[in-house]
Amino acid sequence: NEREHLYREGTEKHDRMFRFPTNVSTTPFFRWSLEMLSFIITKLYILSKENGRGPIPRRYTKCREIIIENVASIPLLCKSILLIHENDESHRAFKMPIILNALLNKNSIGMWLVAMFRGDRFTKLRAITFLEHISNVKITDMNGVYRHCSQNEYDAFLEKRMEAYQAVANLEGIMAAMVLLSPKKIEKAASTSIIHYVLDERIGRPSSLCFMLFDLTIYIFLMISYRVNLIRCLEVTCSDWDSPRYLVSIIAVYFLCRDILTVISMMQTSKQEVWAFFRDWWNYVESIGMALVLWTTTLLSEELVESTYLPIIFALTIGLLWIKMIGFLKNINMQLSTFILAVVEILKDMRWFLLVMTVVILMFGEMIEILMKTSGTCKVGLDQGERLLSGAEDFCSSLAWDSYVRIYGIIVGDVSLEDFQETTAITVLFIIFTLFCVVVLLNILIAIVNDSYAKSLARSYGLFGKARVEHVSRQLARERFVSTKIYLDIEDSTKRNFSNIVKRCLFRVLRWCIFAFLLAVVIAVNVLSVDTWRLLWLDRHKYGGEAAFLCVSLVCALSLFNGGLFAMSLYYSGEVLKKSSWFVRLKSIFLLRLITGLFLLPLKLFFKLIGMKGDAILGGGGGGSEDDEWSGRISYLEEETRNIVGESEGRIRAELRREIRALQTMFLVS
Repeated sequence: NEREHLYREGTEKHDRMFRFPTNVSTTPFFRWSLEMLSFIITKLYILSKENGRGPIPRRYTKCREIIIENVASIPLLCKSILLIHENDESHRAFKMPIILNALLNKNSIGMWLVAMFRGDRFTKLRAITFLEHISNVKITDMNGVYRHCSQNEYDAFLEKRMEAYQAVANLEGIMAAMVLLSPKKIEKAASTSIIHYVLDERIGRPSSLCFMLFDLTIYIFLMISYRVNLIRCLEVTCSDWDSPRYLVSIIAVYFLCRDILTVISMMQTSKQEVWAFFRDWWNYVESIGMALVLWTTTLLSEELVESTYLPIIFALTIGLLWIKMIGFLKNINMQLSTFILAVVEILKDMRWFLLVMTVVILMFGEMIEILMKTSGTCKVGLDQGERLLSGAEDFCSSLAWDSYVRIYGIIVGDVSLEDFQETTAITVLFIIFTLFCVVVLLNILIAIVNDSYAKSLARSYGLFGKARVEHVSRQLARERFVSTKIYLDIEDSTKRNFSNIVKRCLFRVLRWCIFAFLLAVVIAVNVLSVDTWRLLWLDRHKYGGEAAFLCVSLVCALSLFNGGLFAMSLYYSGEVLKKSSWFVRLKSIFLLRLITGLFLLPLKLFFKLIGMKGDAILGGGGGGSEDDEWSGRISYLEEETRNIVGESEGRIRAELRREIRALQTMFLVS
């Protein structure tokens, strides 16, 4: 009976949470109640400030806190206000001090926010509006009057805000729900300070940092070993036991298995999250790159390097590996992310320009080719290998591709005037082409690049947040397999049947298999990297100066890999170690402090790379700043415009009140 009662109660809460009524409106009594409650808490704050110190001001403050706590404890209050159909009514309610104080109360935040992100277009927009409201709350707005606040009041405000931010960060599935938004909406939500805090909190977790550092170092091993494998098989010899080949294969299999497990984990939560995963073209770059790595490694082992198409495949594979490295860097640092994503946005904005430019190149290439071939200037009977590399010979070639390449060469500056003086028509056409393409089109290209880069800088905070939201959602999907928690449905959690037991057992077996696979990868990477370094050193006379560079790169990557793993193990146990008095005493010894600092150096460098404070490791001091990072030019301008409009609105209302009072006084006198 108790289980059935819990199941029934959980189902009712679930239904209320995921129900979104339409055409919600407010009643005059509801608006009057909010106004009265706002007036009461504002008056209590004024009385507490006017009476100085003592039991009476504390009584006013306590009464004010009780009112705010009771209002914030009303079930789904913020959700109901967000669902109000009229924007003005909803915005007016969120400007009242009683609601502003309730926003920073952790009791007013619940899973309904995740449900709104998974709802329709209206609920998604209102969920983003809620994030903006809670991020823009100021201490003067909460008090209802503008008064100088003491340091204790400001500290209490910061503490309440951190509690509200942490309550949002603790919502299960908040990142997975945000991925379902459109790219523009993700940028808008990620521009808020509360999502910035949630992302920092998620990425700053030991498990997330461990996976990020592990993936970065092991990817460096992949690029070095793939380079060594190509050099050995193309320039030296391939042996039966080749450590670089096996190292490349193991790392490529690891990344492919990681992506497969990520998709499987996302399928357990939502199929929409899987579609969001496949919408990201960076994931295709990684998957195709790893598949090409395995394929080309197999081709090298089969000694099929004499084929003509293999060099193109090798070059394509190396290019995809470097693009994937760029894609990894865009998730860890805002400056790098701004530059990388700005390049992507510039390429998107250039798509119509490239289309017009391609048409112009094809048009002028064919026109000049026809004029060259019909004017009798082309030499007849020359083979493809006998012709000279000149403009006239390119236009007289039997391959149209040569004409197009020559026209493109004119745009980038490879031009000789003698090639276009065969006839007057060719010279005139050359002048028209240079004026249109070199003068007009290239200046348009410069304007497009400048405008797109300026817009990308203005959206840098949102673009960086969007990239981190996608990264965190994938990371959380991977962590579900190694987490000690087993997530089940409400109905399954209240029943103890055979399928539930089997599900738990399979989950635990899979988790231990993943741990064993990760341990095997770590051991294999260390063993095969050392053997690869040995092979490079023994055959250093065959590689020339590149052998020294590759050996140094392998040693640095191996040191970073093992030092980072050791540092992350220390960081993982930091919550336990920093509470132990013996660890603090050991750190005071100079030698142990030096050893600990050397091992923690890779992790501190990694913290510095991702823009976090590395000195906060194991209670070493530091910590985040109290001021939030500047949230981009767009957010700044929006906030300033909102403040100016609010001040103007307040002045207009004050003038209207004075005029109404004057009219009432005149009416009473008459």
